[in-house]
Parts: sequence; structure tokens; C-alpha cells
Amino acid sequence: MTSRKPQARKTAARKPAAPAAAKRAEATERPNAFWHDGIEYVIPIPQDMPVGLLDVEDEIEAIKLILGDQWDVYKASGATIREFEVFVEKVLEAAGFGSSGN
Repeated sequence: MTSRKPQARKTAARKPAAPAAAKRAEATERPNAFWHDGIEYVIPIPQDMPVGLLDVEDEIEAIKLILGDQWDVYKASGATIREFEVFVEKVLEAAGFGSSGN
């Protein structure tokens, strides 16, 4: 009796879906908001984000551009490096970019 290894099937690659909240925000042309440590942050729809995002290669610089003046609010909130990853995930989801992959 010979055993046969299952063969992998090729499937068409799918584009990752944007989070539902971001899709709704984009469809209604209204910014998306989320709460973090008792502070509400408002994220613009992708078409209204700064064009400088196209040049950014660093995740922190991208977050700063997405947040705009809210970056100073976040820093003043007593935020720590430990919880920054959680915050980044919330920003990226609200912006419609999914997760950072970290």
C-alpha cells in the first residue's frame, strides 16, 4: 500500500477585505473614529489622508501623518511603548488598512 501526499490546490489570490467600519466610513464619506484609553480619535477616509503617506517607509511616521494633530494628544495621554502596538492596530483598522502584521 502506498500513501499519497495530498496535493496543494492553486486558488486565485484574494485582496484582503477592509475592516467593516472602514468600509462604512468610506462609503458614507465620513471619518471613522475609535476610542483608546478614554480618548476618541478620528481617522479620515483614505481619500482624505495626507498625500505624504505615499512617501513614508516608517510605520511611526505613517501613524503620525494619519493622526495629524491627534499625535500630540496621544503622546500627552501618558502612552507607553508597551501599548503602542495595540494603538497602531486600532489606527490601521480605523483607516482601512487592516493590521500592521507585527
